[in-house]
Amino acid sequence: MEQTPEELAEDLLSRLRMGGIWEPAGMGLTYMRTGEKEIELMAQENTSHAAQARIRMGILVSGLGWQVKEDKVQINDVVNQDPFQRHMEEMVRRQEIAQTTWKCQTPDCGCLLVAFPLEERKWVFHGEEEYQLPDGNVVAEERWTVDVTCPICDSVAPMDPYEFGLIAGDELMNEFVLPEVTYNAVERPRVIELTDKRSNNLIISGTVCPFTGATMPPHLRGIPLMFTATTGEEE
Repeated sequence: MEQTPEELAEDLLSRLRMGGIWEPAGMGLTYMRTGEKEIELMAQENTSHAAQARIRMGILVSGLGWQVKEDKVQINDVVNQDPFQRHMEEMVRRQEIAQTTWKCQTPDCGCLLVAFPLEERKWVFHGEEEYQLPDGNVVAEERWTVDVTCPICDSVAPMDPYEFGLIAGDELMNEFVLPEVTYNAVERPRVIELTDKRSNNLIISGTVCPFTGATMPPHLRGIPLMFTATTGEEE
């Protein structure tokens, strides 16, 4: 049965972490969760489409019993930007929000996630879950979290992989550590160098690690990876 816009919005808002970012597709709006039943409009594109969407979203979200704060909205000029520049500025803004506002969810802790020992993260595969699309079709998607431990209260914070990438950056995002082997994504110049040297440590990964049978994170499948023997304890 197809969900209504209200049901879709309620489901998404209820799952949004405190400080989490919500950018409704194609609307030119960026929201951040700031309270139990509160979101704040952080940014809006300078288009008539975004201005109209802002009004509609305000009515929709308010009708669900959520408060929408709009007193510090940044208007972004997208009319005079090329798509690449726009994308880079959006990523910088998201990273700034993530690294300065996302905190441990344990009451009375409040340690910023960026201060967690992110290099000790653990990728966890939770199997497949079924989701219903707006058109009514049901699709199965893999569910992953990146688990990191708070250095203050020792609670484990399971993060969405995209959220982990915003906090940790590309280097840690593109490294996958197993007890036996460590994988690192390799860019084109390094691939050429390793190929010219006839290195035996270059591989194109599929769904599972060929050495251990462990499931590989989706973003590291089908791309060149360099592998080395893992030293020390499992991350």
